[in-house]
Amino acid sequence: MHAGGARALCAGLGALAVGLGLPAAAWAQDAATGVGVQTHATFQNVGVELTLTGDADRDATAALEVAVAGASFRPAHRLSRVADGRFVGSAFFLPAGAAYEVRVTLADPDGVTNGTLTASGVTRAVAVPVSTGSSFHVAPGGDDAADGSEATPFASIGRGLDAAQPGDSVVVHAGTYHEEITLPRGGTAVAPITLRAAGDGPVVMDGADPALSSPAAWSDEGGGLWSAPAAPTRYVAVDGVRLWRYDTLADLQALTVGTAGGFFHDGTAVHVRLPADAAPSGHVLSVASLARALWLEGTPHVVVRGLTFRCYGSEDYSEAVMVRDGSHGVWIVDSVFENVMPGIWVKGAVDDLVVMDSTFSDRGLGEFPWQAVKDQGGMESGAVAVDNDYDGQGIIFYRNVVHDSFDGLHICGDVPLAHPNNADVVANRFTHLGDDGLEADGECSNVRIVGNRFADSLVGVSAAPAVTGPTWVLRNVIAPLRNVGPGSAWLTRALKLNVGDPRVSGEIFVYHNTALTDEGAQSAFAITDDSSFTALHLANNIWVGTDYAFYYENSGDEPFTEDYDLFFSTGTRLIRHQGTSYDTVAAYFGATGLAEHGLAADPAFVDTLAGDLGLADGSPAIDRGVVVPGVNDGFVGAGPDIGALELGAEGGGWPAGGSGAGASGAGGSASAPAGADESSGGCGCRVSPGRQIRPEMLLGLLTALGAGLRRARRGASSGRR
Repeated sequence: MHAGGARALCAGLGALAVGLGLPAAAWAQDAATGVGVQTHATFQNVGVELTLTGDADRDATAALEVAVAGASFRPAHRLSRVADGRFVGSAFFLPAGAAYEVRVTLADPDGVTNGTLTASGVTRAVAVPVSTGSSFHVAPGGDDAADGSEATPFASIGRGLDAAQPGDSVVVHAGTYHEEITLPRGGTAVAPITLRAAGDGPVVMDGADPALSSPAAWSDEGGGLWSAPAAPTRYVAVDGVRLWRYDTLADLQALTVGTAGGFFHDGTAVHVRLPADAAPSGHVLSVASLARALWLEGTPHVVVRGLTFRCYGSEDYSEAVMVRDGSHGVWIVDSVFENVMPGIWVKGAVDDLVVMDSTFSDRGLGEFPWQAVKDQGGMESGAVAVDNDYDGQGIIFYRNVVHDSFDGLHICGDVPLAHPNNADVVANRFTHLGDDGLEADGECSNVRIVGNRFADSLVGVSAAPAVTGPTWVLRNVIAPLRNVGPGSAWLTRALKLNVGDPRVSGEIFVYHNTALTDEGAQSAFAITDDSSFTALHLANNIWVGTDYAFYYENSGDEPFTEDYDLFFSTGTRLIRHQGTSYDTVAAYFGATGLAEHGLAADPAFVDTLAGDLGLADGSPAIDRGVVVPGVNDGFVGAGPDIGALELGAEGGGWPAGGSGAGASGAGGSASAPAGADESSGGCGCRVSPGRQIRPEMLLGLLTALGAGLRRARRGASSGRR
């Protein structure tokens, strides 16, 4: 309909409403008026927020398109309504450092004013900012009264940071530094302050009391107990393995929690019991005497690179690095965090924090009894803990490794935000965790969990609840799922939604994940009571269980869509939904209307035992998925593969597709997968027969997965097509 016809129709409907005695003002309030579009970019993704007025009946919708570097607009995933007058969504998989423009088209059956809105910007560059000013050197044996040159370095990192001005670097030479530092100033976007290792050996910021590392500092109390005078502490490790903190000396003597060892602080001394009642001789005891290494507050544009942080934890609220109010644009890269919980604490108004190419661990924590960890508290923060009162956006957690801990990462705060989080958790590896791989719990809006590997944990992603939304869980390999800690006997879950919380999760989109449990009598996907969400959308996932592949038992009646998933169980049962078991996908669809195009088949992974969950030639999942605009446009062959890894794609099996890149199939065009149609459903999924495919590929996106999952199997050579 042309514009004049639309205006005439709206006027006619308004007259009809008056003629029927309906309030014209109320009818007008149902029409939608676009107000504005805001964007916030990360390396590869762009968060989009639409504001509008009217639409009192909440029946408006918002479509998204994106153009990169002056190219034509391409469809992206639809936006999600998060509140009256607000829609939020993302354009995925854009090149880093590229100019973009987004276009939002508002639709409402009651009428639209200002229905097409645009915004533009540039995605962030992956390159770490460089300081080009003066360099101040720090080395063991230096002198804080010196000039900080390479020939006459300072002795302490704190002295170097005192001297550094915007644009300067503090270059730290190999050694161990027992320091707790509040940064006096930050840099600027064009002149950051950099704290970096010199590259001549490990630089360790160690919060443990140096005097207690010597066996001679410890007195034998008998019964396997040893003690030493010490300031209050909350963290003790032996040979790099955390000891359990007991509440009384009697509990430590009896090891009432059932741990192999432990410690207790009586106010003046620390008492330890080592595993197997060993003596301190021949072991390294680390007793935290400092709360944190670095405190950043009101210090923007700081780069921390190449340092190791170890054994900070003298207080209840300790961490290696605190990043809080006003410390925008901080980069923490190429660093190691061990024997510290959390590695990084984020509090208050902090925008655009980047944590990249770093390793986090807290060895011993995953071996503590699961319930005891929950009961004692203070051990579930993971690599990064976003404080309850977080009020920022744009966190990027990229290409990191998190291992040997309880929870891997907590990415959201817990107070309502006036803006989306616009946070990325992309291309990381999480392994051997006692509970959740990643927690998107709390106030989570536009949190994107993409291309990660979760292995050897109870839960892959927790959204319990992910209030406001949307939450995106895309192209993750979640395998194997299993109970890790002693006494843990819970349902394994690729996605956890159940929690005793009256709040409701926003929309959750779960596309192209591969999840597998190898523990007996378990399901890869399990939703149980107390799971409340605005809507859950599943498409193109692989679920492999040992009992049911897919388990859904929820007393609520939340909107739930599912299609094009593949189900497989090594047991005798396939799907359970709301009290009924289904042995076939056809029966499941017939009773529920879900998974019309789903498959029940062995996915035929390359090598399950070796952890390679890519698709082997001949897999029934090849080409059987549905196109989700802006998410998987870059498929190879006749259609998207089901699961996380696209066979034949560049980059170790990760697809290039998304809002900013076309597919790269050799055939030059994409045809519809068998059984696919043009309907959109809850996810906006569709297929596009005959669409021309352009050979655009992304900047090495999602190639940082662990060993065994990076084989690039080109379709032309494998004969898959």
